[in-house]
Amino acid sequence: MNEELKETFQTAYEFELKGKKIYEDTSNNTKNPIVAKTFRYLADQEQLHANEIKEYKEKLDQGISIEVRSDAPEETKRFFSMTVEEFKEKTELSDDDEAAHKVALELEQNAYDFYKEQHEKATDEKIKKFLKFLMTQENTHFELIQKAFEFIKDPAAFYAEEEKWTVDGG
Repeated sequence: MNEELKETFQTAYEFELKGKKIYEDTSNNTKNPIVAKTFRYLADQEQLHANEIKEYKEKLDQGISIEVRSDAPEETKRFFSMTVEEFKEKTELSDDDEAAHKVALELEQNAYDFYKEQHEKATDEKIKKFLKFLMTQENTHFELIQKAFEFIKDPAAFYAEEEKWTVDGG
């Protein structure tokens, strides 16, 4: 494996672990149950991604391919819909929660941008496929964070849009 590819995997691995730490800290420190549950889910997903990146790199070094297993966009949307049902009442969003959502959106966007850039540079189809998978994961998480933030800020207005998101994925 060439040096540039090793650096790509290392950077991707570090992105996921950084996200996990931020999400865990937010989940542990918030008083808002929706924020706690959403960020716990995201922390768990980031750990799965880190594990998959590490496993993918090791298998690639050995010439073995693996199937990626993390959350599909449908699973993330199902998690969110169940969470929304669980917390129909308005909950208070602290300044820390709002800041955490903004940091999380930035983190997911930066990871997506990195994976997209690496995808465009990659020539190996297996690596391109893996990077495309990571891009999809980051985009799905970005949507989840954005939707959770919108729901907490204004549940009544959110419900009008939520059904559309669940049905058309947009």
